Amino acid sequence: MKTLKLIVSCLLATSLFISCKKSGLETYSGQNNIYFQNKRSNETHIPVDYGIYSFGYVDPKTTEAIFPIIVMTTGGKSDQDRPYKLLIDPTSTMVKGRDYVIINNNFTVKSGQVSDTLRVRLLRNTEFKKENLKLLLKLESNENFSTSMNSQEIGTGSGKYISYFTRFLLEANDIPGAPDFWDPAKSPSASLIIGYLGKFSGLKFKLLIERYGLNLGELTAPGYVPSIPSIFDWSYGMKSYLDEQAASGNPIMDEDGTPMQLGVYVQ
Repeated sequence: MKTLKLIVSCLLATSLFISCKKSGLETYSGQNNIYFQNKRSNETHIPVDYGIYSFGYVDPKTTEAIFPIIVMTTGGKSDQDRPYKLLIDPTSTMVKGRDYVIINNNFTVKSGQVSDTLRVRLLRNTEFKKENLKLLLKLESNENFSTSMNSQEIGTGSGKYISYFTRFLLEANDIPGAPDFWDPAKSPSASLIIGYLGKFSGLKFKLLIERYGLNLGELTAPGYVPSIPSIFDWSYGMKSYLDEQAASGNPIMDEDGTPMQLGVYVQ
């Protein structure tokens, strides 16, 4: 549940025309709003209110990870530091100090800036092996910023849902399960993925990430599906690597103790 390419430079030159009431709000003029950075989809800016991180795909020796979350503002720049109000919702299942620490000493948009970056340090422990743990962050209005840019309806009909500008749900675990795009129960594209990359395994996924320098947050984001060219590149590139290692007498073994295999389309 997925990683997250969020807009930065485009907001410097364009206006943001969405809010909970779909009224116009210019990015750096007008009312001073605070919100979690959004993304662009089909020429529209929509909220990004969810992120996920899994230790299940990284080296067992890795004991922590930093998850950045960008906070943006509308209205003009200021020549003074502007504190903003951030709350941890009590429904969160992550425990401060045990599961996470927010590195920021304070929550402030610095002088001359229009954004701030929250840095959440996730602390790997056995609790993450049991289930997804959740951290729900909420922005609230104060003397410097309002939160009138609150939410937006996404989609139509039965698929319609509400996404939020002022709240962000971070989930984390230490469970090396298949990402959505590789899981037949979650994605209709999974059969094609399996045909090329083969049956999912944590070791295979980890090797794929390492060899291609892939973004874990993006790969595990809900609804993410890799492009067809990416699938071809990954599968044939992995096949060449596995064949090369086997020919040199160093076959790459999978979790079941047998040589790692790819899908039937690349055999």
